Amino acid sequence: MQNFDFDWQSADNLKIVGRCWLPHVPIKAMICTIHGFAEHIGRYEHVAKYMNEQGYGFIGFDQRGHGKSEGKRGHTPNYHFLIDDVGSFLALVKEKFKDVPLFLYGHSMGGNIVANFVLQTQANFLQGVIITSPWLKLSFSPPAIKLWLGTLMAKIYPKFTEKSDLNVRELSHDAEIGKAYLADPLVHNSVTAKMFVEITKAGLLAIQNAKNFALPLLLMHGTGDNITSHKATEEFAHQIAPNWITLQFWDGMKHELHNETIKMQVLDKMNGWISQRLKLV
Repeated sequence: MQNFDFDWQSADNLKIVGRCWLPHVPIKAMICTIHGFAEHIGRYEHVAKYMNEQGYGFIGFDQRGHGKSEGKRGHTPNYHFLIDDVGSFLALVKEKFKDVPLFLYGHSMGGNIVANFVLQTQANFLQGVIITSPWLKLSFSPPAIKLWLGTLMAKIYPKFTEKSDLNVRELSHDAEIGKAYLADPLVHNSVTAKMFVEITKAGLLAIQNAKNFALPLLLMHGTGDNITSHKATEEFAHQIAPNWITLQFWDGMKHELHNETIKMQVLDKMNGWISQRLKLV
């Protein structure tokens, strides 16, 4: 693989840091990746390696408040900054890789952001979209008092921070994934009241507007996911016109499909779907 780091200044003057992995053969397409909550793009290096072997470039960035990017951990001033960051990122990719087909891939919180980016912007330059385990709704209901407090604090003290209390055993059936997650210095466990409220509202908004989704979409979720709701994914999917969507549920699989024990099947599914889209270009 060839790889390089890059960065840019966000609209509110944060340094946003990204990474790109390129194959040694002519690039068939670029896969532009939006990672999930509390993690960073470096956790996708094995996905990048697989995609490079198929002839695809793989590129992503650490979201604001995550990884090597600046910003308070687990915070955004409002949801629009997350959407704007994706827009800035894709503008850089289009400039760097002119005339190369682009696919947008979002996981978990990244899936929430990707869904809303497509629904809220003119994204017709994309050849397709891949979303895995989107945070449209959580698989569990937080205590009512925490929801009330979070909503209140989002208004009066948006940066109010709590621990996310993620159970790493719910990431994958592969126990090594959880161990690596806990040992990773770029992973955090903080969520601000504003971030939680904004992502929650945006997930519901995506479901409400799903009928307007009009790009080819590969949507996947594990039915054993105890972090984000596969039922909410199903609700979202059933409102999208059948000609746009390929829906795949993975029986009993947990949250991080790309890190699951069947990850090669998941990645092969992604590769096959991308290859089919490129044949239609």
